[in-house]
Amino acid sequence: MNVSSRTVGQRTAPTRKIPESLLYEVIDGVPYYYRGYKAVLSRQKTKEEIMGASALQSAIVSLLVHTLYRFLPFDDYLIATNEPGLHIAPGNNLSNDIAVFDQASLPVPLDEKYFSVPPRLVVEVDVKIELPTNVSETEYVYDKTQKMLDFGVQHVVWILTKTRRILQAQPDKPWTLVSWTDTVELMPGCSVQLATLLQAKGVIL
Repeated sequence: MNVSSRTVGQRTAPTRKIPESLLYEVIDGVPYYYRGYKAVLSRQKTKEEIMGASALQSAIVSLLVHTLYRFLPFDDYLIATNEPGLHIAPGNNLSNDIAVFDQASLPVPLDEKYFSVPPRLVVEVDVKIELPTNVSETEYVYDKTQKMLDFGVQHVVWILTKTRRILQAQPDKPWTLVSWTDTVELMPGCSVQLATLLQAKGVIL
């Protein structure tokens, strides 16, 4: 067990160090951990229990990747999944669910570091971090989205499973919030109606 200590008055109280494996991303130097990480520290859950995506989240990512590869030229784009890391600035390392890169923008060969060039498209499925008490989910989504747009991402899409809504953000355009039944253009020439796509696989009614 990794334990550090801090002094409280005359006492020294132990505090448990948070393992780096529970870190999801860093924004403005502030670490954000996987939702449920406190249950791991208290040994109520395992790391694998909180880090895995739900069946619905996994199905959405899988079907969107399949759709993107159907419409986008394979030689022109790399579609990265499995929480690809995105380094946008010192103290800002983000994690995405889907990131679509122009193949020509990527270094050759790829190394073991985070991506450091802006994707054309980022898709996020739900908020997966434990939010501080002074930060709302909306604030986190908006802040992370704006940082990606400032970095050069051309389209950020948030898919929210609880409300079945899709938030879209593009540079110099009004952000929009639509339903899963609406048609969303992910990339030029590649549109999707999420509800229909999921229903075709029997994922939702």
